[in-house]
Amino acid sequence: MHTLTRRVATVATTGALLLGGAVATASTASAATVGSGACTHQIKLNTDVYTTVKFRTGPGIGYTATGQLSKGTDVYWQCNKGSNGKPGAWGYVTVKSGAHKGTKGWVAAQYINVPMQLD
Repeated sequence: MHTLTRRVATVATTGALLLGGAVATASTASAATVGSGACTHQIKLNTDVYTTVKFRTGPGIGYTATGQLSKGTDVYWQCNKGSNGKPGAWGYVTVKSGAHKGTKGWVAAQYINVPMQLD
């Protein structure tokens, strides 16, 4: 292991021990995949994204972006989740076309074409 890498790993481990594991838990949570169980409202809508948008492992910018969905990518919007007091800020979708076809994940709902106002 490289000396600098070893020092960083030691500092991170020491910090996690001093904070009761909070550092390790936070980094693991941001990489975790959060499925439809996090939904607060059912949508069930075949639609598409209207601009290029990041596709994430969970409903928020703190989750890992696993790629991008291009403008016009067809998605099945299963449900949504509120964030920061806003209902429906994130949509849980199944990608129906493009590079991520068949993949499920989260997209900021403001980038999904919606034929009506959802709350």
